[in-house]
Amino acid sequence: MNAYTVSRLADDAGVSVHVVRDYMVRGLLRPVARTAGGYGVFDAAALQRLCFVRAALEAGIGLDLLTRLCRALDAADGDEASARLADLCQQVERRRQALAKLDAQLTELAHSTSEISA
Repeated sequence: MNAYTVSRLADDAGVSVHVVRDYMVRGLLRPVARTAGGYGVFDAAALQRLCFVRAALEAGIGLDLLTRLCRALDAADGDEASARLADLCQQVERRRQALAKLDAQLTELAHSTSEISA
């Protein structure tokens, strides 16, 4: 098992230690163990989740939905996790559609701008 401290987890994910600690408080991440001194120890799955959460946030997915999803996954509540995943998939699809419309508008704008320049 790869063991990660908060600082190593943050470094490997490219975020600050403060982000990792904030996600712990919110329930997005939780250590798999604690050292004798009380420090959290994380595994590779925590790094994967941290990277997933960061990517989802960058894609515009709300922190509230991500928190509910992570808590359901941690509670091993299959029905709740499935519902949250379905919500996330719907949001991703709406974002895809919005980006496709934006792309079409940008293409049209670029085309009309090139006609003006000609």
